Amino acid sequence: MADVLSIRTGLDKEFRPTRGDFLQTLMIELSPGRGMRTLPLNLGILLDVSSSMQGAKLENAKKACIFLLQQLSPQDRATVCTFSSGAQTVVSPQLFSESVQVASTQAIENLRCTGATELLAGLDQVYKEIAPHQSAEVTSYIILLSDGEPTDSQGYIDDDYAKFLDRAGNEFEKSGISLSTIGLGSATDFNAAFLRDLADRASGKFLMAPRPEDLQETFEEEFGRIRSTVLSEVTIEINRLNGRVRRFWRVVPDKKMFDPPKENNGSITIPVGALQLDQPQAYVADIVTRAPDEPVERGLLCQVAAITENDGVSQRSEGNVLISYSDNEVELSQRNQEVVRLLQEANDYKLQIDLESAVQSGDRRKMTGILERKKKMTQRLGKTSATKVLENMEDTLESGGHISPDDLAVSSIETKKTKRLA
Repeated sequence: MADVLSIRTGLDKEFRPTRGDFLQTLMIELSPGRGMRTLPLNLGILLDVSSSMQGAKLENAKKACIFLLQQLSPQDRATVCTFSSGAQTVVSPQLFSESVQVASTQAIENLRCTGATELLAGLDQVYKEIAPHQSAEVTSYIILLSDGEPTDSQGYIDDDYAKFLDRAGNEFEKSGISLSTIGLGSATDFNAAFLRDLADRASGKFLMAPRPEDLQETFEEEFGRIRSTVLSEVTIEINRLNGRVRRFWRVVPDKKMFDPPKENNGSITIPVGALQLDQPQAYVADIVTRAPDEPVERGLLCQVAAITENDGVSQRSEGNVLISYSDNEVELSQRNQEVVRLLQEANDYKLQIDLESAVQSGDRRKMTGILERKKKMTQRLGKTSATKVLENMEDTLESGGHISPDDLAVSSIETKKTKRLA
């Protein structure tokens, strides 16, 4: 198993008191084996072709899409779908031989803009096309491009975001299909937090292309990451837990907040999606641990396993997480700095969510307080770009201005990045 997937764990505090409940943070790091082969693609591209995409936006989107398809090998399968008032399949799912590339290029060049932005219809269409070809032996991924808010068929804004998030989340949990999102243009026109959350629910990534000419580079960046996938469906399992998981986060390579995991027959199962070549992923779980029933120096906190499939064979890597009990103040004060650092990164992301909520409510006092705390956190983490963005927001508030959607979107992207200890 070591050559396919390895697992490493650590606690922020090795020792806990002998009495009462106690909060500890568990790190779980997953690493794919070195030199593993990358998986063929089962790729879906979902393009917004509503009226707002007219002109340079659509032309650059077509160029970026064609560029991506030209990088595919005959072992890769792809489909291209569009949405406006309704949705349609422009390129049916098929293996990409040279003749298919030629025909696909022509079909994409013929795209025109019209109508509203029925995103839900687009999601339904692209999932219908790629789901039949999903398996653990391929990388099933969707890249979504949009420049505006989702609407109904009449063009009215559809801000019932829960149904979009549930659609993407359910498809990921059921079929292992991931989804990344690209917001095109100004975040004044699209909801960056929604596109980020949509990607999070499907274990994907949110990116921005502020200008149409940025699209090819943005598409290429995410395509390169997807193409380096070596394991398409990975699940974390926590068993025999002596406590309760309060929060669960991904913190490396970027941040994602999971819904609170639910225990089922003493086991917690969390699908985490794909792993890329030579790219570890790290997760942190806040656990309220329980005191031992009888005096003991060391005991089992939980068992942690990572489960995947490789070449048609189920693979499992697991280990025990042990905890020490003490009432010695020196021992209780000891900290694992690697885990503490990752926890700080997770809390920085939580502050970003709080900031977005404060901006939405218009509470300037709350915005100022969160910005101050968040800036101190980013400075502590050594994240200079993120700190500069926050300082600009502070200057805006001090001068009586309003934090813009673009400022929030950039802050979100900067916050997503994790800077690990050397």
